[in-house]
Amino acid sequence: MDDESRSAFDDLVAQYQVKVFRLLYSLIRNKERAEDVTQDVFLKVWLALPKYDGRASMATWLYSIARNTGLSHLRSEKYRQTETLDRIAEPKAAAGPRIERLDIERMLLRLPAEQRLTVELFYLQERSLGDVAEMLGIPEGTVKSHLYRARRAMAEMVGQAARSVPSAEGKS
Repeated sequence: MDDESRSAFDDLVAQYQVKVFRLLYSLIRNKERAEDVTQDVFLKVWLALPKYDGRASMATWLYSIARNTGLSHLRSEKYRQTETLDRIAEPKAAAGPRIERLDIERMLLRLPAEQRLTVELFYLQERSLGDVAEMLGIPEGTVKSHLYRARRAMAEMVGQAARSVPSAEGKS
């Protein structure tokens, strides 16, 4: 490895490491495993750099590798989203319509991995529909469908939380 290649790769890691970690954490929901998979992603990127042809942007190519590596990790570990949810205490619903960030993160945990990843990229990383579709290797219509289903599921979760709050009308 020459100094120029090493420097370019170091720049790539510096620019994308946090973003790749966030993407993987949104899928895996375990800090240590997400850190390990992030390292795996950059190893794969280093090995695949000679095959990078520039048809997709570097970010899109890198996110595709990260997404595929994260999903492979989930499959190989037989990771179950419900196991994680069982360990998390259900939050007590707030007395009003205000939703805290922690509540949003808990709702995201309850979404299927593909919906959670789509929400993470579109809303939290502010990527366009086209970018998300390209990064995930799915049509834009599927991205829209994932976003719609995720919003609908989260609205239902908010509704359930609101219904579980005792009303003030019943008190004397």
